[in-house]
Amino acid sequence: MHKRNQHKQQERRIRGIILRGSHYDRNTGESISKITRLDVLAQLKEPVEVHLVPDVEVGEVLVDPRGNGSLQAAD
Repeated sequence: MHKRNQHKQQERRIRGIILRGSHYDRNTGESISKITRLDVLAQLKEPVEVHLVPDVEVGEVLVDPRGNGSLQAAD
């Protein structure tokens, strides 16, 4: 059976924690961060490499309809 990469699994868990701890604004279609990098590290129950956790701040736009959010892929 195919074994998944540990780093990718941790990145997905970290992204999920950040997005679950965000506020979705229905008027603008944006997800706005309500937690910081330290909050994410505190919620992780496992050892993690710090460089995998993005440096997010409170009030930062994570996802928006124009593709300019900090958690969206840069083209």
